[in-house]
Amino acid sequence: MLVRIFVIFVSVLLCQVSFAGGVSRYGKPQLNSGFTNLPYVNPNAPKGGTLRLNAVGTFDSVNPFIVKGVAVSGFTSTFDPLTFDPLMKRSPGEPFSLYPLIAEKVDIAPDASKMTIFIDPRARFHDGSPITAQDVKFTIELLIEKGWPRYRYFFSKIKDIQVNDALTLVISFNEEEQGYDPEIPFTVLSSVKPLSQKSLEGKDFTQTGLTPLLGSGAYRIAEVDQGRSITYERVKDYWAADLPTMVGQNNFDKVRIDYYKNAAMQFQAFLSGDSDCYFETDPNHWETAYVSAKAVKSGKIKLFKVAHQRPVAVKTIIFNMRRPIFEDRRLRIALTYAFDFETLNKMIFNDSLMRPTSLFANTKLAYQGRAEGKEREILLGFGDKISADCLETAAILPQTKGDGDQRENLTKADALLKEAGWIVVNGKRVQDQGGGIYSKPLSFEFLLKDQKLEKIALSLKNSLAKLGIVLTVRLVDTTQYEARTSNRDFDMIIHTWSNSLSPGSEQGYFFSAKNADIEGSTNYIGSKDEVVEELAKRLPFCRDYETLTATVHALDRLVMHQYWLIPLSYDPWRYFAIWVDRVDFPIIDPTVGFSIIDYGWAKNDNS
Repeated sequence: MLVRIFVIFVSVLLCQVSFAGGVSRYGKPQLNSGFTNLPYVNPNAPKGGTLRLNAVGTFDSVNPFIVKGVAVSGFTSTFDPLTFDPLMKRSPGEPFSLYPLIAEKVDIAPDASKMTIFIDPRARFHDGSPITAQDVKFTIELLIEKGWPRYRYFFSKIKDIQVNDALTLVISFNEEEQGYDPEIPFTVLSSVKPLSQKSLEGKDFTQTGLTPLLGSGAYRIAEVDQGRSITYERVKDYWAADLPTMVGQNNFDKVRIDYYKNAAMQFQAFLSGDSDCYFETDPNHWETAYVSAKAVKSGKIKLFKVAHQRPVAVKTIIFNMRRPIFEDRRLRIALTYAFDFETLNKMIFNDSLMRPTSLFANTKLAYQGRAEGKEREILLGFGDKISADCLETAAILPQTKGDGDQRENLTKADALLKEAGWIVVNGKRVQDQGGGIYSKPLSFEFLLKDQKLEKIALSLKNSLAKLGIVLTVRLVDTTQYEARTSNRDFDMIIHTWSNSLSPGSEQGYFFSAKNADIEGSTNYIGSKDEVVEELAKRLPFCRDYETLTATVHALDRLVMHQYWLIPLSYDPWRYFAIWVDRVDFPIIDPTVGFSIIDYGWAKNDNS
């Protein structure tokens, strides 16, 4: 013990702690222990200046770990809060690898029954106090008790946490029917962002709201104007600045994020110079709104349209399966037939959108056509719970010619509705209760918070009206929207699926029957299908990439065949505009993607 303390003391004094290599779930990490920086950053990027960004909406909390409130946006490539570092860092180009950060190394048992975490002795919170093994234990236990439901889901696999000394802890895991979960050590390492036990003693974690927590990341919160703006400042003595995993990153002295009520105000603020970057999400807006802008014409604003090979954000219209009205699969298929994507895409979006056939669009994880090989073997294992059409074909994605003529698809939708008992009486879609008594007209609500998406909902509303279905489109502010979706108080919403190239435990959380009715969980659909849940739960236990891929294909296929959602769009391009005299960034690696905060830097001193 005395020897270890002495070694730690000398290491801290000389700042010569050895840098261990990363860990990988499949194979070996691409970067060996001798690497000096991540390959897609500029290791010589200058430090200084201010990055000004903007967002739509509001916020009333700077605590990203709790359900209460609307948390401030995150803008990093990994969606981590700027002020907190994880135990180990995920490299976007390697979906199954992690590299040292707060944890300088880790020993994972071959059967994944336990792991030993060694904290880097240099690791510090922003007040200079050391990050200890006890802080890690405290954080896990705190998040299980008071954090987002997902923490309880993931960390329920932890059996015991033993603190050996100030910088070493051993986490043991529960054995399940399939054995020990080989993914859970990686989940813990990438998702646990240590909090200071000392700083939170005597405080109600769920009531922290706008009080910044003591962080450990490259930035700390400098100013908060509730709902309007937040400013981060770079930590000048950030302990990890020279670590190979952090070199060339976090280069701005300040990062300011301003909030606007709607996208129109947000865009105009960018054109007027109030922000340095604008990340476009509407391809049609990209093609039409920039060409006449003076700053674009003069070259002060440069436009970038970059293809990437990353997982895409898959937009879908999802049904709240907790609502009895959506129980009949035939009704859900009928609503899918009623959505005229092709005309909407042509008339509103200039044919710029691509329609997903999978929740893993743009990747090798997307299922296709007939189930073959190991995927078929997995599905056949569920016997008659898997239908023949699910095995033999892809889910139906109705199409039109894009000319507004929906007659063929609406005829099919009408037949499905009648088969499900919904007939038309006096122009309204009702159910025949017998004896000349009919149910209330078929109606539901489409809840939105983004005005840019309203045209999608209105298009569906017009189509459903032709079937005698009443769709109410309700646009609400961010606070009300977040409250209603968190409480499951909606019929239909637009939900974006952001799956990674390393799917695992989070899929079980997305489709867990237990979590379906828990406030704040990400099972927004309310899925309680036992086969879907079983497939999702198998993912962490896949011992090789082939089995993982086949299992994802089977899960993806079955979800799409359930018609819990209407596929909307995805875009394999990244659109962004930048004031070129203010910021710069490295050459973009299409396998990694782009994050201006992570990898960019200020030109000159633009403070």
